Amino acid sequence: MKILKFSAEWCQPCKMLQKTLDEMALPYPVENIDIDKKPDLAGEFGIRGVPTLVLVTSEGKEQGRLVGGQTKASIGEWLS
Repeated sequence: MKILKFSAEWCQPCKMLQKTLDEMALPYPVENIDIDKKPDLAGEFGIRGVPTLVLVTSEGKEQGRLVGGQTKASIGEWLS
């Protein structure tokens, strides 16, 4: 399992979410994906807004997603 974090350099909520993630002891690694640099991957996952977190299996199958700015509590609840 891993977390895909879809974001963009110009996105302020994305920067705030990154700070939140940096402060957490996450159970899965986070792969940062810039939607401007990898639009095909963003399209493959149907990303319509950033930031978006997508939890995927090692085979790449989506297990869940969170869209928008999040708190530590909401991320922790999502991952439990």
